[in-house]
Amino acid sequence: MRSPWIWVWLVALGQLAACADGPRAVPPKRPNTELIVGEYERHPPDGQTAVRFRGDGSVRLAKARAQLDAEPPLAAGTWKIEGGRLTLTYDQGLCADRPGDRTGVYTVVISKIGIHFTKVEDSCERRSAIDGQTWWRIK
Repeated sequence: MRSPWIWVWLVALGQLAACADGPRAVPPKRPNTELIVGEYERHPPDGQTAVRFRGDGSVRLAKARAQLDAEPPLAAGTWKIEGGRLTLTYDQGLCADRPGDRTGVYTVVISKIGIHFTKVEDSCERRSAIDGQTWWRIK
């Protein structure tokens, strides 16, 4: 005859196993002001354009990843993010020649793998092409 304690142990083990599959603590997500810093690129068929967001608030756009340090850039300027709202202001290149086109505002979702743009307000048609696109993190 089996000891009744074996059943107690089996029930206890079952409860421990059930707890192991329960909710786990998730580390807090870094703020977008830190997450955005890095380099991103579009993948075909959207194009191969690349962008670099620096921690000093500068942004640089190039036709391809290999040209991020080339002169002149496709566009250069500044970025500012508050929550999930990104403001891009280009002082050089694309969209910089008309004062009304210099700034565009987007809501963004940023993760370790990329950034997704949704246009809020932008009169520059060429920059507005990023609306609805995901750009993939290079580094």
